[in-house]
Amino acid sequence: MALQLAVQQQRVQKPRVFRDRTEPLDFMDDDELVNRYRLPRECIVELCELLAAELKRPTARSSSLTVSTQVLVALRFYATGSMQRVTGDLRGISQPSVSRCVHSVSKLLTCNASAYINFPTDDATHRKVMADFYQIAAFPNVLGCVDGTQIPILSPKSNETIYVCRKGFHSLNVQAVCNAQLCFSNIVAKYSGSAHDSFIWRNSAVYRYLEQHATEHQRWLLGDSGYPLSPFLMTPIPTPTSQAETTYNKKHSQTRNTVERSFGLLKMRFRCLHSTGGCLQYPPERCAQIITACAVLHNICIVHAVPIPDDDGQRQDNDDDEDDQVAPGNIENNTGATIRRKLIDRFRQ
Repeated sequence: MALQLAVQQQRVQKPRVFRDRTEPLDFMDDDELVNRYRLPRECIVELCELLAAELKRPTARSSSLTVSTQVLVALRFYATGSMQRVTGDLRGISQPSVSRCVHSVSKLLTCNASAYINFPTDDATHRKVMADFYQIAAFPNVLGCVDGTQIPILSPKSNETIYVCRKGFHSLNVQAVCNAQLCFSNIVAKYSGSAHDSFIWRNSAVYRYLEQHATEHQRWLLGDSGYPLSPFLMTPIPTPTSQAETTYNKKHSQTRNTVERSFGLLKMRFRCLHSTGGCLQYPPERCAQIITACAVLHNICIVHAVPIPDDDGQRQDNDDDEDDQVAPGNIENNTGATIRRKLIDRFRQ
């Protein structure tokens, strides 16, 4: 009898403790929201409305998380890169709940990425983009600047070796194209750290689009020496031998610097992508979603002119490793070389 009573007592569940979850949107001003979550109230509310249909729970049973709580938890993780348990403690929720919030919000933002990240395809937008780039260093016909960056991730359980980048850590090699306002117009976040920039480029949708339309008009992207020269991708002169070539390289570098600044600003705002935050503690597929989600939020910040958070100062410390690599087997395209030579002659004094 005593044994049966003891077993019954063990089966009695502990009462659940429902912690008080304050709503930051109710008492924080925009400056504090930007510092903590990287977005002002207006943008957070719009984000909640966009994701509400998928994030809203069908029942309030067990004190289910509200849409705003899920969004704010994910934003806080993106902004700080803190361990999930720390983020959960601040919001009064468990570590598994934080993980589910980050996963759900990242997945939904990735699904909606095309509404915020899109490469220009119409002539009017092309002309606007080219005019904006021309204002930087008088480099003509530029539709965007392309580059890659390594985002540290946890060592994957399968195919671990292919994720080791040239710097010796596990990562995803993320390719992005940006415009003159530092907005991303294309992002590819699915390739392992060992993948070369030129390989990712040749397998991207932007490459296929520009290749199909190369004969219609002379418009191009700018890339470093890790990319192959072509009629729609201008690269620097490896060893300039004249003043005109030096001028070309200078203007090319000044214009292409926008993509490096974009990466720097992305990582400064969303420290979960920065090497100082350690690495993304997820499988590669989820890491790709988080990276894409942060790129979407980055574009939202640019479009709404969201100021750089005070706690980060003005340091655009792009931690990368963006030292140029010469593309393997990079045989210069004859048509691309001809176009580049005409550009060089244009800059001749």
